[in-house]
Amino acid sequence: MKCTKTVKWLYRNEENFSWQSNLKVNQDYVFRDKKGKIRLIIGDDGKLTITQGYTWNGCSPKICILDLFIGTPDGAVYAPTGKPKTYYASMVHDALYQFLDAEVPITRAQADKCFLQLMEDSEFILSGMYWFAVHAFGHLFWKGKRKARQWRGEAISVKSLYPSNR
Repeated sequence: MKCTKTVKWLYRNEENFSWQSNLKVNQDYVFRDKKGKIRLIIGDDGKLTITQGYTWNGCSPKICILDLFIGTPDGAVYAPTGKPKTYYASMVHDALYQFLDAEVPITRAQADKCFLQLMEDSEFILSGMYWFAVHAFGHLFWKGKRKARQWRGEAISVKSLYPSNR
């Protein structure tokens, strides 16, 4: 039996979340979703920001049956954050995957590495196993989500938004 009158996501980022990744890009980028809302910012210094209001379902796959989410667990609650141990890892990973088609200077392998690093930062014991599953099968779920959610986004160079006066 299908779930009714429920939201399509499990988590909502209540404030901007920034993390100093090891990603290197040649300039600052902002990423807008299909409605034009900025959801992700990557600085040329590797600082990654997921904006307030971003929504996602944690680690995939998950399905809703009889008003219960069934699927990949998000881990125990990590005492320093008060969030499941994969919370930030899955948020960053989903945001990076969402914009892989937007001419992003980030590869799927780099997004997967961010996922692993954030799980290790939260001392998640199963981080290696989760990383392996995402690395091996993540592209299949990404294609399914992309089609179902009709992800359309764009990467915009900050330089193009604010060209220097010459």
